[in-house]
Amino acid sequence: MATMKDVAKLADVSVTTVSHVINGTRYVSPELTNRVNRAIEELDYHPDPLAQGLSKGKSQTIALVVSDIVNPFFPQVARGVEDCVREHKFSLILSNTDENPAQESQNLSLLKSKRVDGFIISPTGEGKNNIEPLLEEGLPVVCIDRKLSELKVDQVYSNNREGGYKATQHLIDQGHKNIGIILELTDITSFAHRLEGYKEALRDNGIEIKEGYIRKAGLEVEGASASTKSLLEDHPEVTAIFSTNDLMTEGVLSYFKQKNVKCPEEIALVGFDDPEWAASFNPSITSVAQQPYEMGYQAAQLLFEQIEKNGEERHPRKIELDSNLKIRESSTIAN
Repeated sequence: MATMKDVAKLADVSVTTVSHVINGTRYVSPELTNRVNRAIEELDYHPDPLAQGLSKGKSQTIALVVSDIVNPFFPQVARGVEDCVREHKFSLILSNTDENPAQESQNLSLLKSKRVDGFIISPTGEGKNNIEPLLEEGLPVVCIDRKLSELKVDQVYSNNREGGYKATQHLIDQGHKNIGIILELTDITSFAHRLEGYKEALRDNGIEIKEGYIRKAGLEVEGASASTKSLLEDHPEVTAIFSTNDLMTEGVLSYFKQKNVKCPEEIALVGFDDPEWAASFNPSITSVAQQPYEMGYQAAQLLFEQIEKNGEERHPRKIELDSNLKIRESSTIAN
């Protein structure tokens, strides 16, 4: 591979001149600029963006920290982030926390040591404690997916309360009163807000909120399947379930398959996140669709706004994205 020294030799200029032409750091005469550019083209020379960034005290790298990239929601977020990052000619590093605050702290510390230029973080339940030190150092940070009201930081998240309300109201409109809910970890704000929307819809329709209908599961499909089993065995009167993300929906469907539960004839189902398979599944799954790509892209835009402001004082922005209920077969019985 050609080096900057090779370009300088072919153009018959100094390495410093080549550097100024490439980086635009000093005026270089048109004649010398043309000679350098011709040499770059002839040698097919490509500057090392990392080396360029480090010479300016930057790594040209952004960190995206999520709970688990296996969750179908986050690859779409990552794609939105990556597209924006690519437009700015930066690179992207991906890190998973597994919803473990200690792992989150370790990951952020490691990424900081790598001199990343900014962080896009889907925080754990204790994320506030891990993110505050970054903010105190003046590092660019944007939080996504989980709302942290107590932090003065740019945030992009869905209107989860509204999504939970829409899902529950739809089931009520279908004639259901005994509606169970399968939650992930409720110390994560997005799931807590979906639960609030569920409860609000029940209250607005004069339906009693029964704590026994609220079941918590871990991060895995198996946990959601076990929670569905306990819900329906303890409360056979339940006729509908609201599952609060796509992994929870997979768990519910896994239990339905094991026990030959007919959906929606025996139990209706509304999910959250609307993965690609929801529309092609049999029955197709009614789901609350978020805007994960838009979430990632807008978060990256906010991050680059911080980077370009270079420490200038600015008011943190909070962007709340709408959700959309997509009604399909799993919640409606054909007449």
